[in-house]
Amino acid sequence: GVILEMERYVLSEGDTVFDLLDRAVRHHRIQMEFQRSDLNIYNSVYIEGINYLYEFSCGPLSGWMYAVNGEFPSYGVSLYEPKDGDEIAFLYTCNLGRDLGYEF
Repeated sequence: GVILEMERYVLSEGDTVFDLLDRAVRHHRIQMEFQRSDLNIYNSVYIEGINYLYEFSCGPLSGWMYAVNGEFPSYGVSLYEPKDGDEIAFLYTCNLGRDLGYEF
């Protein structure tokens, strides 16, 4: 299913993918939980759940991933600074991204 259809947002200098997600879920009152970057080994915000759908809800390989222009970046949401016109999608995987076409 789809939680939120594609929308346009205005980028501010220094915005990250996480900043845009945070803005969208607050505006639409969609529940989100995340782990701060200083609390994990990735040095980036980690998305734990959106709209009450959490990591591991679909098994041990499930969780949230994001794509920019159809590609899955290899670093976290609070480290990626999108450019004007980029299309960002948050997708839920049940098989470590394989079910979304992600290749390691």
